[in-house]
Amino acid sequence: MKIPKRSYFVISHKERWGLTIWGWFFLIVIITIPLYFLITNLYGILAPVHREKTDILVVEGFVSDEVLNMAIKEFNSKHYSLLITTGTPLEWGHLLIAYENTANIAAASLIKMGFDSTHLVSIGTKEIRNDRTYNSALELRRWLRKNRPATKAINLLTMCVHGGRSRMLFQYALGDSIKVGVISMKSYYYGEHDWWKSSKGFRETINEAIGYFYVRYFFRPYEKEMKLK
Repeated sequence: MKIPKRSYFVISHKERWGLTIWGWFFLIVIITIPLYFLITNLYGILAPVHREKTDILVVEGFVSDEVLNMAIKEFNSKHYSLLITTGTPLEWGHLLIAYENTANIAAASLIKMGFDSTHLVSIGTKEIRNDRTYNSALELRRWLRKNRPATKAINLLTMCVHGGRSRMLFQYALGDSIKVGVISMKSYYYGEHDWWKSSKGFRETINEAIGYFYVRYFFRPYEKEMKLK
């Protein structure tokens, strides 16, 4: 059927199809329901907890002192024999302190908290610009191949919504021969069911969701690095 059209010199008018009130209602429902399930399940996707059977606990060096305390409790409550801190060079403050690297700071903090240094190893990267977590995992891979070549699994302990992305990147770097478990510690500032109620929770969760999506669908391990001897 031809749609009538009217012209008035510089403007024109024609009939068009549009949504009714019920149409708008169903559209809102179609959008709202998936959005609701995404919001309520997003935290669990970004902050998983899944332990592998292993005696090696790995802690990302950027975590807070509270998480380091939890790492000590995790180590003491399970059958671990080695705790490894990973990290990258400091972006500020390195001229004032001798640690230079977040892995070293985390290790020093753990010792201050009373952790036995004979069960502790610090593995830091050199200066890098991109993919800091992935490159930290590559350094861990180098160390494991040299010092613990029989390793079949590790448990990675990190902060909250960073856990899902970190686990994927560590798994990419370590390869299929080493399973990566993950322990995402809960945030002191926001919880699983109310992260959107604070600016910090909303900002960190959405930022990590974007990073998780990128790593899952677009990130590709570096071929040169994956062929390390």
